[in-house]
Amino acid sequence: MRALIYFPIIHSPEDLGTLDKAVSDLRTDKQTDNYLAAVEHFWAMVETTIEDFGLDYTSLKLYQDGLPVCGKEKQIVVDVAESGSKNYKLLQILMQKGAVLMGTESPELLVQEHALATKLLQPRKSTESSLEVAQILLNKRDEYIAQRIDKTLQDNEMAILFLGLMHNIETKLPKDIVLIQPLGKPLGSVGNI
Repeated sequence: MRALIYFPIIHSPEDLGTLDKAVSDLRTDKQTDNYLAAVEHFWAMVETTIEDFGLDYTSLKLYQDGLPVCGKEKQIVVDVAESGSKNYKLLQILMQKGAVLMGTESPELLVQEHALATKLLQPRKSTESSLEVAQILLNKRDEYIAQRIDKTLQDNEMAILFLGLMHNIETKLPKDIVLIQPLGKPLGSVGNI
């Protein structure tokens, strides 16, 4: 048996890197305050939930949205954690307890998505065809992530997957992986929302 604890996550400003400014410019001050409070609360809840599982961290693998398979995964986590990311700070804590960090995503697909997101976040650059391309790209990322988990999560192993709310990984995972969703299913995975 293989088990995957899946947390659909809320990205913090630090997680967005160079896209943060363009995204934050779309929010009012009040929306920004609400968003930052939600991020803080969310990651505290995730950390408590993981602690409550009582996991053996030495046999736990970690998969992270946006973390490329590149050989520099640990350094990326350190750098993003130092920028203030609650998500990446939690990854560091789990790694210090013995969990193994796994490169999760295709570097090529991440570069393509970053370029598309940069374009979409420019005023009046978003088109229906661009949004369709974004959805196709997200689906390709999900397929890659599912294949990566399938290839690297061995029998009798457990892992945690941190993946943004817009992803739809459930239908792409192999059937022999037990999916545990302690926070419930993300809205985007219910029907075709």
